[in-house]
Amino acid sequence: MTRHHSNFRHPTFQAKPIALAVLMLAAMQAQAQEAKDAAADSVVVVTGFRASLNSALNTKKNSDGILDVIKAEDIAKFPDANLAESLQRVPGVSLTRGDGGEGKQITVRGLNAGFTRVRINGIEGVTATGASDINGSTNRGRGFDFSVFASELFNSLEVRKTSEAAVEEGSLGATVDLRTARPFDFKGETFSLGGQGSWNSLSRKAEPRVTALYSNRWDSGIGKLGALVSIAHSRRTIQEEGYEAVELLSASADGGFCSPAGYAPQNPGNSAVKGIDAANCGFGVPRTSSAAAYADVMGRTDNYGGTVASPAAGSGAFAPRIPRYRRSLTNYERTGVTGSLQWRPGSATELNLDLLGGKFDNKRYDNYISAISFGRSLAQSNGKPQSSIVDAHFDGNGSWDYGKFNAVDIRTEGLLDKYSTLFKQHVISGRHDFSDRFKVDFLSGVSNSDLDEPMRATVQFDTPNVNGFSYDFRQNRNVPTLNFGMDVSNPNLFTFAPQEADGTFHGQFVGRYLHTKNKLKTNAVNASFELNDNLTLRGGLSKRGNTWTNVEIGSGGNGLRLPAGVTMDSISRQIGGFGRGLGGSGVATSWSAVDLDKFLKVYDIECHCAAVPGSEYNLLNQANRGVEESINALYASADFKYDVGPIPIRGNVGVRGAETEATSFALLNANGALTPATISHKYRDWLPALNVTAQLPQDVLLRFSAGKTLSRPEYTDLAPSTTLSSQSQTVSIGNPTLDPIRARTYDLQAEWYYAKNAMISAGFFRKEINTFIQGVSERAVFSSLGLPDSILLGGGCSITGGTPACATLPGTTVVVNRKVNTPGGPLNGYELNLQAPFSFLPGAWSNFGALANYTYVKSKISYITRVDNPNTAANELLSQTANFTGLSPRAYNMTLYYEDPKFSARVSAAHRSAYLLNVLGDVAGHDYTVVDGSTNVDFSVSYNLTPKLRLSFEGQNLTDVPLRYGRDSQRNDTLLYVHSGRSFVVGLSYKY
Repeated sequence: MTRHHSNFRHPTFQAKPIALAVLMLAAMQAQAQEAKDAAADSVVVVTGFRASLNSALNTKKNSDGILDVIKAEDIAKFPDANLAESLQRVPGVSLTRGDGGEGKQITVRGLNAGFTRVRINGIEGVTATGASDINGSTNRGRGFDFSVFASELFNSLEVRKTSEAAVEEGSLGATVDLRTARPFDFKGETFSLGGQGSWNSLSRKAEPRVTALYSNRWDSGIGKLGALVSIAHSRRTIQEEGYEAVELLSASADGGFCSPAGYAPQNPGNSAVKGIDAANCGFGVPRTSSAAAYADVMGRTDNYGGTVASPAAGSGAFAPRIPRYRRSLTNYERTGVTGSLQWRPGSATELNLDLLGGKFDNKRYDNYISAISFGRSLAQSNGKPQSSIVDAHFDGNGSWDYGKFNAVDIRTEGLLDKYSTLFKQHVISGRHDFSDRFKVDFLSGVSNSDLDEPMRATVQFDTPNVNGFSYDFRQNRNVPTLNFGMDVSNPNLFTFAPQEADGTFHGQFVGRYLHTKNKLKTNAVNASFELNDNLTLRGGLSKRGNTWTNVEIGSGGNGLRLPAGVTMDSISRQIGGFGRGLGGSGVATSWSAVDLDKFLKVYDIECHCAAVPGSEYNLLNQANRGVEESINALYASADFKYDVGPIPIRGNVGVRGAETEATSFALLNANGALTPATISHKYRDWLPALNVTAQLPQDVLLRFSAGKTLSRPEYTDLAPSTTLSSQSQTVSIGNPTLDPIRARTYDLQAEWYYAKNAMISAGFFRKEINTFIQGVSERAVFSSLGLPDSILLGGGCSITGGTPACATLPGTTVVVNRKVNTPGGPLNGYELNLQAPFSFLPGAWSNFGALANYTYVKSKISYITRVDNPNTAANELLSQTANFTGLSPRAYNMTLYYEDPKFSARVSAAHRSAYLLNVLGDVAGHDYTVVDGSTNVDFSVSYNLTPKLRLSFEGQNLTDVPLRYGRDSQRNDTLLYVHSGRSFVVGLSYKY
């Protein structure tokens, strides 16, 4: 059976900005020739931002493949918080934002960060940072988190979108080359110093940002020497507020709701231990469900909101698993240092040493006020099956947009997450020209990235069985009104005590330690021989070694009781001023929150010692694993340039061979003991590549590229481990024999350099993806998986009095996730790009200019899915066709700038349309998770007070664009909605 979903709706793309750019270009064309004639006898020297744009354009023009470049002045003068936000100016590059709205990763031509390789000073690097669970979680993969580095540390950013035999394989999206500054980039002694102060409209704190660079070069008896050092440091507080559903679960999940008195079948069934009978769903919890509302909710089908004849035939309507408000406060410090030494004993020889270090320290404080019952089973903690449905309302799409309930557990939760990313790299490179025709270069270096999370402490206070809780999306589909049925600002209404004998919860604590490490070593040597003026032969060898390890250990329990004299008020604090900018009426503006500092003085749950029961680390967790890759590669290619009739042709053709051996290992929980498991997998690829550029009349370039590429599996998917999340009731199983994603790629692009320092281009690209890696999900009872029950200890069980209290039991139905190789599908798209200085205009108008680009991408991947079929006992295998996850079909960037010798200004807009975050395959009753489209508007202005001193003012995210996740293409339930405010930066910079 095949199900094709075509109802994924993208927001309408407003094409007015691109249309204006095209009209503007048409007017320019009409006047360009006149401007050329009038300026034929004049010489214009352009410096600053415009000169940097021109330099980048010349690099692009002279390349053989399809390459986009940003130079140092561009980087410095865009209003960008970090490196990722600078890269979003490149055609086809979109930004993925992390916690607090800062740019974190990039997608290129619709392919997410895992498909893009990032090289720094010539060798590959990986950086990983932590994150909140719902907003992408911690990065443990190959994706590069650009938020680790300030943009000022880099001299140039290049995005190579086509393959070349001489360029390392591993990228299906693009190869991004970042280069730090070197002393020979400058004419002589250079010093620059910059200071900025930033302010955010939500956090309302002013904080510093400092950059400095010193470079010098000398002529000595052993040749030319150069040295450079630069540093960038910033502190920032990011506040984020909004609503989370955590998950959307059907009414029947986790045992269903409490049925009305006299309703058949009765739910839950009688239990003397829990006080359940015909009139009650627990001790002191009478059956108060409305018969009409209960029948309506439980009678909904599993996916599209219709009703069925019998409630027992449907899985029920979908409700938020943990509807909650969240305030996150992240304090970070970002420090980066570069160093470079260069030596040129003569024109034929050069030796370079490049050093880079970066540290990204974070402390994230999360506070939630939530209804926890809907994510709790009866066996776990007397949750959902004790809650009665008092009222319900559904919109036209079948979304349960209003619900009122009795006997709901209310929770206030505090979390402190400390994590730090440390990046270190050293690269030695050099070249020697043995003759004018024979040249050799080499490179050797190591990149190290360590993500260390020594503390992730969570404390939760609960109030069981509160009547009158409701959520209401009818006035605002993004941020509901949550009526908690109690005064949530009163700390003494919450409890922290051991779990009762009948299962009633009164709070708990959870801890985690995490360490993820990436080490990438590269050694390469290349040689070139110029046969004649038209043909140069090239070849090279490289050896790479990548090592990834992940250690993750949990702790936690629910058996602590407050000591005598300690009240809830004494370990609580107030959250105030919540909800500015959320646009909802009835949003709670304050609530009583966990004060972690005060709580830790009562119970040091971070001691991980027997003195605090439950704080001991659970060493049987299944997230301790690693992958070692050995990659040997060689290539042979030829650079050519010939005239075909009147048309000059240049380019390169070659083939690259790569052999990869991946050894995956994990510590498995085998009946309560840690047992190592190791599996190796080897594969070999031959990857041809062709890049051709034709120089047509009127300064038009026509480029064609073709090749084979691959993208290796994510490390987390390769490790032979089994991990259990009791929070989401999922089991993830690794697959160490995964093959890479392989594809054939084609590019055709035309570029017209219609005037000096101006260009318009249009290009088409196609990727024929032969093999793909996707997750397959199915529902299964845990005991049927053939896994030992001891794995449950690693998934969130606590030990109280020697007895495990597990959120997941052997008889629990869980969602099983596996990654497998599947057939791929095509990806097609086109790009439009414009760089237009308005130099043809009179007077001061000639100081204006515009940059604009637009990308459209469409893919067609057949995802294997499984759904619950109510008519059969087994899952049903289906397929559905959809875009790549992370692919925005439409994206554009626009910048309008002005620059004269003293004053500079620019305003930029970056748009990406909605994209799929997950293809869920209906296993939980939803088809997709969709991230809404967004348009970010930034500006920057500066004024040269003196030739060496510049004053600047910047604004970021001027429209306070929110981040929203929607669940299911028809219902479009809100899974997440947060915003982080507007940011403004004022600064001074000095340079000589």
